[in-house]
Amino acid sequence: MMRIACSIFIIGFFGFIATAAPGIPDDFSSSFIEAASKNSASVVNIITYKSESRKKSAAISKTGYGSGTIITKSGYIVTNYHVVRKGNRYQIILSDGREMEPAVFPNGDYFIADNKTDLALMKIDGAAVNLTPADFGDSDSIAPGQWVLAIGNPYGLRQSITAGIVSSTGRSDVGFTDIEDFIQTDVPINPGNSGGPLIDLAGKVIGINTAIRTVSGGYQGISFAIPSNIVSRVCRDLIRFGRVKRGWLGFLAREKRRDIGAEKKTVEILSVIKDSPAQVAGFEPGDHIREVNGKEITSLGSLVKLVSNTPIGSTLKITVAREGHLIDISMKLREKIIYQKIRNQITHLYRRYGIELDENALTGETFVSYVLPMREGYHNGLKKGDIVLSLNGKKIYSMERFLKIYEKSGKTINKIELLRSTTHFSVEFIHDLDRE
Repeated sequence: MMRIACSIFIIGFFGFIATAAPGIPDDFSSSFIEAASKNSASVVNIITYKSESRKKSAAISKTGYGSGTIITKSGYIVTNYHVVRKGNRYQIILSDGREMEPAVFPNGDYFIADNKTDLALMKIDGAAVNLTPADFGDSDSIAPGQWVLAIGNPYGLRQSITAGIVSSTGRSDVGFTDIEDFIQTDVPINPGNSGGPLIDLAGKVIGINTAIRTVSGGYQGISFAIPSNIVSRVCRDLIRFGRVKRGWLGFLAREKRRDIGAEKKTVEILSVIKDSPAQVAGFEPGDHIREVNGKEITSLGSLVKLVSNTPIGSTLKITVAREGHLIDISMKLREKIIYQKIRNQITHLYRRYGIELDENALTGETFVSYVLPMREGYHNGLKKGDIVLSLNGKKIYSMERFLKIYEKSGKTINKIELLRSTTHFSVEFIHDLDRE
């Protein structure tokens, strides 16, 4: 009986397929075709070159390729920072084959970027007719199991389309960027796809493809995209201010299990930065953050995501556990203030070594508050939370002294002494400016 039923199903199924008119896609395929066609004109190919001056000539070499997504009729294009950062000359090729030159921004570069989300903004130079901006959707509305498409230029091949499903949302601790809230998919993504759109079957852009989890360098089943809501907010700030405005709390924290063997985690404050909003509001080392604006905090990622999504000037109500009691603390979210006299040194330190420093409000210790993945500080083993004891043989007792010694050393770190937990050690820096 089972064999008869299966036979009837198979015959019926293939009979249905046989009756379909040749050359006419079924409804399911049509939704893929329509979604792709709505966005193909919005995707560009970005070729990156490096121009180096020599004695009597300039040598130009190709350093990479990637994708970009047109977001305005005036020619703004969003892509990944890692796509453009290795070059100083660029070629933009539209979907119809037109070759365009990028405009120069006020900073003197062909792009402005937000390192913490790996997003960069370029702009087509001059008036280009018939530019088609992508239609952005709401990335908060997507769900695991949902079909999605990716459009890009894998390995430099123009206008390739791949499909898959959303595997997960809100992925953090992946290790690609500082602010992580990735959409994980099984859509085949390869080098060259970065910067292209991830779209739903309604043709809405719900993410920008940014990375793959791989050992070989090729696609192995896991890929990540930056949610469209984050992309929209970052691009809006970059266009308006030339940077992304983010709120600053001003403390160093870590994840910790609430109880031995418990699954739930809490975020424990390790130190409070001098003159920070956290110090003014009354946070103390040892406080455990339980809620922010009524939302439970169970990881550093969830805290960073919530704060980054909160507008500057808003008031946060933060509930902390302190010595067995729950305490509500209100604080206004504001942007981090960097004093003008040390702005240049801090900017150079971050650009060259990919590290940020802060000063403990209670002890005056200078510590590493951020390490940008795959940059000089990262490759030399620095980690978030390391306390700086000396720089180039000179004792450090404040962040201002660190920057003063850094300036006198030609803005170079040769040797740095650190305290990590209870371990005291030194690192002699290996400088490799070509390393990723």
